[in-house]
Amino acid sequence: MAEARPGGPESVADGAAPAGGRSTGRRGGVCNGPMAAVSTVSAWTDLLLTRSALCLGLAPSPKWLGAWGLPDDVGGARRMCGAVLEAAGDRVSVYRIQVPFFARFGGAGTALLRDVVDGVHGRGSLAVLDAKVCDADDTMDSYADLYLGPDSVLGGDAVTATPFMGFAALDPLLRRARESGTLVMVLVRTSNHAAGGVQGARAGTRTVAQRTADEVQEWNERHGTAAAAVVGADRAEAAELVSRMPSAVVELPGLGRAGRETGDLVAVAAGAPGRAVLPVTTGVLRHGPDVAALRAGIASWRAEIGAGVPAC
Repeated sequence: MAEARPGGPESVADGAAPAGGRSTGRRGGVCNGPMAAVSTVSAWTDLLLTRSALCLGLAPSPKWLGAWGLPDDVGGARRMCGAVLEAAGDRVSVYRIQVPFFARFGGAGTALLRDVVDGVHGRGSLAVLDAKVCDADDTMDSYADLYLGPDSVLGGDAVTATPFMGFAALDPLLRRARESGTLVMVLVRTSNHAAGGVQGARAGTRTVAQRTADEVQEWNERHGTAAAAVVGADRAEAAELVSRMPSAVVELPGLGRAGRETGDLVAVAAGAPGRAVLPVTTGVLRHGPDVAALRAGIASWRAEIGAGVPAC
């Protein structure tokens, strides 16, 4: 990254102060100063209410690199991520970074991923590492060493995790998240077509998704808020699941997807003000590689879901 132009389309770790007077420190301080020592959810809430609930997906996949006319290598991925970060500036609260599209490049891809996370933090934003991890208890600390907090390899503010080895398997990762002021985004309900047969199955009087949502809330009540949730479902099911987790940050995927109405997602998010994250990937990346077009696409989505109102 040493040869990248600061602020240019190839730079992903520019630490210059973004417009608007926001802190460039990690965890997205707002209101002209570093964020005070507050709870994990408060840190997210400050950003979601002041910038907006928009979460921007970063996915340097072979498909998207090809669509942008970029080579399918680390250099192409660097240029894509740099262009997106330049276009977004300080207007995006959260980035959802698809880990496999970096890891496929080996050590160079992992180094680029850390550069991207640093670039996100340099813009006062938060980084969700979408890795969907889960494993036996004695390996979960190692996942935390890789993904969570400023002392980890990748420095993420959150990592996605699957609970289907049993929610208790997530406990070591959740405890490390609590200690580092980060989040574990548990896959409560996913939006892929094959999910319904598993997550909609009944476990007694509750579906698997409902039981998992209850386990997220119960963990937070017992240990302190470190469990967040991904809820990809239709409006009625999503609203019901979110209502079961009143202390959790929730990610509501679906913006820009066929068959999903933006108004439905916004309505569910309205039931969790300051806690709901609305990710979009295709709806923005399709405007690339032109930075101005990307910037316009981001502005359009912010307007559609409602930009945050400054609280200071």
